[in-house]
Amino acid sequence: LGVQDETVLLESVKLAAHLKLPPVVPALGALFDKRSSQIKVAVVDALSAMGTPGAMQQLEQAVDDRDRDVRIGAVRVLAARGHRNVLGKVEAAVQGKALRDADLTEKMAFFEAYGVLAGAPGVERLAAMLQSGGGFLKRKEDPETRACAAMALGKIGTPEAVTVLEGVARDKDALVRNAVNKALREKR
Repeated sequence: LGVQDETVLLESVKLAAHLKLPPVVPALGALFDKRSSQIKVAVVDALSAMGTPGAMQQLEQAVDDRDRDVRIGAVRVLAARGHRNVLGKVEAAVQGKALRDADLTEKMAFFEAYGVLAGAPGVERLAAMLQSGGGFLKRKEDPETRACAAMALGKIGTPEAVTVLEGVARDKDALVRNAVNKALREKR
C-alpha cells in the first residue's frame, strides 16, 4: 500500500477489501491524505467491506475530504452502519454553510445520514428547516435544502416526523412537495 504506482496501488486496495484484512486498516486510512480521487473512493469501498470499528474510524476522516465523491461515499457507509461517532461532523455540515453550495446528491447524502444517525432528537431541527418558507425576519431555506430535510425526516420515521411531513404535504414548491410525498411513501 506504500507503492507510488496508482494502478498497482488501486489493485492492492481492492485486494485488501476482498481479503478483508483488518491489520491494513490504518494503512488504508493513511491513503486519504495524499492520493487521487480514484484511490480514495476505492479506500472508502475497502473500509466499507471490512466494516470493523477501526475501519469506520478511518472513514470518519473522509467525511471532511476535499473530494465530493469521497465525502458522499463515506457518509453513506457510516450512516448505513449506524456509526454515531460521526454525527457531530454530519450535523455541523447540515447546519453549516458547507452544504449550501453543494449539489443535490451531496446534500441528500448528508441530510439522510443526519436523519438516520440523529433519530428522534433531530426532528425539531429538521422541521424548522423544512417549514422555513420564509416570512418576516425569518431566514428562508432554499427548496433543495427543504427537500433534503423532508427526506431526512422520512428516514427518522417517528410519528412526530410523519406529522411534520404531513403538515407540509401541500407545499407550494414542487421539489419540496415531491420530497415530502416520497418520504411519506417510504415510511409506510
